[in-house]
Amino acid sequence: MPIQSTQAKIPVLDFSHLDLKPGTSSWLSARKTVCRALEESGCFVLELGNKIPLDFHNTIFSAVGELFDFPIETKMKVTYERPFHGYSSTSNFERMMIDNATFTDETQNLTNIFWPNGNDSFRESANSFVKMVLELDEMVTRMLFENYGVEKYYDSHMESTTHTLGILKYTEPQKTGTNEGLPNHTDKHFTSILHQNGVKGLEIKTKDGEWIGFDPSPSNFIFLAGDALQVWSNDRIKACIHRVMLSENPEIRYSLGLFSFNDEPICVPEELVDEEHPLQYNPFNMREYLSAQKALIAHRKELTIKAFCGI
Repeated sequence: MPIQSTQAKIPVLDFSHLDLKPGTSSWLSARKTVCRALEESGCFVLELGNKIPLDFHNTIFSAVGELFDFPIETKMKVTYERPFHGYSSTSNFERMMIDNATFTDETQNLTNIFWPNGNDSFRESANSFVKMVLELDEMVTRMLFENYGVEKYYDSHMESTTHTLGILKYTEPQKTGTNEGLPNHTDKHFTSILHQNGVKGLEIKTKDGEWIGFDPSPSNFIFLAGDALQVWSNDRIKACIHRVMLSENPEIRYSLGLFSFNDEPICVPEELVDEEHPLQYNPFNMREYLSAQKALIAHRKELTIKAFCGI
């Protein structure tokens, strides 16, 4: 399956006509392409074509817009113990990070905060979105484990993985006086899968230091390698550096993301350590890493994974 370079240096993988099942020739071809894209770019675009109905895309972002229209007092009720989870806001964006989002009880709890009498449309849309993106994440993660010959660890890895649903609304630049929606950063998780409404803004930094804009559509997602995947792969895959830069578009920019959170320490499999790839990292706990990062956020500093657990 060839990589299509329709977006400069961001690899675009067309999965719209593939019925991928482990062990099939199409699976093996896609696995090779996925892993090459991540090793070369730290990210790739998943194009799903008509597998994502336009009505579904519009419905989920309409529901997201309704969430953020509620008073701040209501939104502040979305709280979790994990660092960076729950509701937060800055002058540039509002964000809700929903812990354990693959459990329908969590979606129901979120719905109850905003609609005490129930809102089946929102709840069902959120559950459908999470289920669909979870399948993508599980597929790509399985490909990674198989590609590096450590598929025996896949089941235990997924058993210790939970997923966070991120919902973001960006403030229009004319209200903030800046085009910066999010500064340069890497995601701290193992993987991230993002889906956006039609407003551009996400930019990816290439190995050459060039910033490439991502062109969102209702039928595509962008898959990003996070810091935990960089550790696990022993630097074979580097976490994707990205940012959000906004133009003065009259339409508000919304973004949805599913982030994989590992409850057990992340360590490099012994099979991924050899003469060509000496061990680069000590095992690390993701909750501790996020807590350390949060302590620096007020100073607009970012803790690198190398500084936190590098050898």
